[in-house]
Amino acid sequence: MWNELPFDILSHIFSFLPPNSLAHAICVCKHWHYCSRLPAFPPRFLSWFLAMPFWRPRSTCCYARDPDQGTWYSLPMDFTAEPILLVSYLTGGLVLCRFASPALLRLAVCNPFTRQILALPDLLASRYKPVIGVITGTDSNSLSYYIVIVAGGTYDASYESTLEMYDSRRGGEGWRLVGPMPIEFAVRLTVWTPNESVHTDDGFLYWITSARAYSVVRLDLACWAWREVKLPMADRLDWAAIFKRRNGQLGLMGGSVGAMGQVWELDMQACDEWRTVSTVPSDLDMPFGRGSIKCAGAGDAAYLYSDLGSDMLVWSETEGREGWNLVEGRSNSGINFSFFKAVSIHPSLSRSLF
Repeated sequence: MWNELPFDILSHIFSFLPPNSLAHAICVCKHWHYCSRLPAFPPRFLSWFLAMPFWRPRSTCCYARDPDQGTWYSLPMDFTAEPILLVSYLTGGLVLCRFASPALLRLAVCNPFTRQILALPDLLASRYKPVIGVITGTDSNSLSYYIVIVAGGTYDASYESTLEMYDSRRGGEGWRLVGPMPIEFAVRLTVWTPNESVHTDDGFLYWITSARAYSVVRLDLACWAWREVKLPMADRLDWAAIFKRRNGQLGLMGGSVGAMGQVWELDMQACDEWRTVSTVPSDLDMPFGRGSIKCAGAGDAAYLYSDLGSDMLVWSETEGREGWNLVEGRSNSGINFSFFKAVSIHPSLSRSLF
């Protein structure tokens, strides 16, 4: 009976299995193996932690942590023709990367678990160090899609004050110009903003500036309007990072040297006020140095970390795992590097790129 289940039902069942369990299931029969390679329903298991070095020879690895087993996995990246650097998690086990070699931005979509990579078309405008935003969703058939927004950047000693967009549902059409953007935001996003973006359920895209005092830049996707949002304790924060909470709203983690970290949520109905959600317990507060802390997370968990060899602090909103916990880093592997980018990811064995 099991080998005669329709693909849509079987794919829905598989969406509850993390990749290590799914790898065993697809060995049962050809029917299951074929179904596992099709585009899947949104995953129902806990997200994993994925880390990729900033600079590396193409023969090295990225590293993934399974939160259920507490196990680290090494994923060889020797299938890429040239080195890539992690930008953001997309959806369906896919991550957005940029090619490391050229100065001008070139993007690719990669699944490190199925060893697939697909270069996106060239941008319409040549850009150096633009800001990148990611929007994800599901269509009427419950299949995932992603949209990539590129804004700002420089070329020939001038700032590029336009936005362009790539929609995976219209992949064959390439990039299209969305419109202009205020030059002051083009400068700020190019100079002071890393590529970590957050897309909230109420239709906004956010970036946090990397310069103190910290602030957040918001893009209204309904009318392409830009606005700055002030942060709590902005001039006193030594580190700050934004993430998407489980309820779909914008979350902020931040702290200062000698003080415990906190979690806030942006309340737009209260004129962009921030309300405190949680504080790191005193017995778990980690002695991060000034500006050394980073954050990766979305939905069910947010990770605070400084380097891959040290323990990480995790704040979870998943039922039965709520609260703060320390998890083991990758020091037992002998690999300890500080210069890496990390994301929270739902791995997939679906071969959805081709």
